[in-house]
Amino acid sequence: MNGIKICVAIPTYNHSERLQEIIDTLPPKMSAIVVDDGSFPPISLKPGSADILRFEKNAGKAEALKAAFRLAQSRGFTHAITIDADGQHPPSMVPDFAAAAEKFPECLILGVRDFDNSAAPPARKYMNKFSNFWFRAETGIKLRDTQCGYRCYPLERISRLKLDFGGFVFEAELLVKAAWAGIGIREIPIPAIYDKASLAGSRYKPIADTAKFAAMNAKLFFASLLLTPKKLKKSAIKE
Repeated sequence: MNGIKICVAIPTYNHSERLQEIIDTLPPKMSAIVVDDGSFPPISLKPGSADILRFEKNAGKAEALKAAFRLAQSRGFTHAITIDADGQHPPSMVPDFAAAAEKFPECLILGVRDFDNSAAPPARKYMNKFSNFWFRAETGIKLRDTQCGYRCYPLERISRLKLDFGGFVFEAELLVKAAWAGIGIREIPIPAIYDKASLAGSRYKPIADTAKFAAMNAKLFFASLLLTPKKLKKSAIKE
């Protein structure tokens, strides 16, 4: 296993309906870290099924992920597989992410959703194409799904990235900065679950979130035009 140790990180905010089911479906002995991002009532799970880190107030997915990564590293994990708690990411794919991480331990592993699925919302397809376009413009790398939150992160490598944005665009900026820093990126196909329950649980806001992405991408795109690859790499890594 190349000395790697993998956990699953699940940020959640008022998503309790499927959370225990997700955790119960994980491979045996796979540790889970749940970040309860100010849910009311607080998330409750079967004793011993996961470590719960609770925020008293909602801080957003970016802060929840950062906290999960810090806790995972402090407990000796080298990689964290992130799963959304709204039910759109099948936990049965965790072994595929783990296998990819074992094969490519220095790389960031991305899930690629099946957007040919007739149940996939048009707004999600548009947002993904929008994000893919800008990612390629900023990095020169063509990816099929830059928006999927089902990922496996090499924790030590991403902990060195210099990230300026939080909130909903955190994962997108991290992906760009990882590419600038020379972190390899691999993709694996995953099914996406688009049913009423999972879509109702999503907090994606097409207009507001697209505007946030546009602002972030404007800054990253101009940086990619003005800076050499060497300077981009330097700008992506903490001093």
